[in-house]
Amino acid sequence: MTPLLDVRHVEVSYDGTPAVHDVSFQMDPGEILGIVGESGSGKSTVVKAAMGLLGNSGAVTRGDIYYKGENVVDGGDDKLRKMRGPSMGMIFQNTEASLCPIRTVGDQLYESVSQHEKVSRKEVRERALGFFDKMSLADGERILDSYPFELSGGMNQRVGIMMAMILHPDLLFADEPTSALDVTVQAQVVKEMMEMRDLYGTAIVLVTHNMGVVEYMADKIAVMYRGDLVEYGKTEDIIHHPQEGYTKELLGAVLRIHRD
Repeated sequence: MTPLLDVRHVEVSYDGTPAVHDVSFQMDPGEILGIVGESGSGKSTVVKAAMGLLGNSGAVTRGDIYYKGENVVDGGDDKLRKMRGPSMGMIFQNTEASLCPIRTVGDQLYESVSQHEKVSRKEVRERALGFFDKMSLADGERILDSYPFELSGGMNQRVGIMMAMILHPDLLFADEPTSALDVTVQAQVVKEMMEMRDLYGTAIVLVTHNMGVVEYMADKIAVMYRGDLVEYGKTEDIIHHPQEGYTKELLGAVLRIHRD
């Protein structure tokens, strides 16, 4: 079976200087991969490379990234833009910062969906309210009519999950989606992401420095340190039998989220 995402010996450079070195991993449909490491380890860079969001100074200088067998490195910007949303979604670390402050959530959602589908505002709104119902949020109407600055950090992250999932992507990248939230809200958002995976079979790449969140969510873990992939395997193996000293250090300060 062709992997959903296949990263092969990838090197990423900024202004000609390598920041990520020889990273390889695979993901199957519906799988959750946690990429962990401290700030500057290269974990977010790997996600940006797959999404084509490295900016003008960044580039994949070696290796290949395949999505459903297609090489996204050689696909060009137009192809990647079409894939973002319907095929690959993204939850950012701070959803509020990624939204326009002077337009309502509902208006921005409609604009995003209408780039990929011929759809009415009413239909988009109904779909969004359905997502909020699944996330047990009773005030969906208010959220859609609000501006991002009128919502809490946790509510904005829920908006980010909804906006990323509304086109039912097969692959979702979540870049530090809970790091700006307090512990109680972190747990709620993590559980809601898991529910979305269970409902729609979406594979998730979760980028975080929080080993507790990864232990709860991930099927596999990739540990990065200074641009290198130092350990990679099934979650239970990495958690209970880490091989690298750096992985053991990460496990030394774990916030665990217990299943009900």
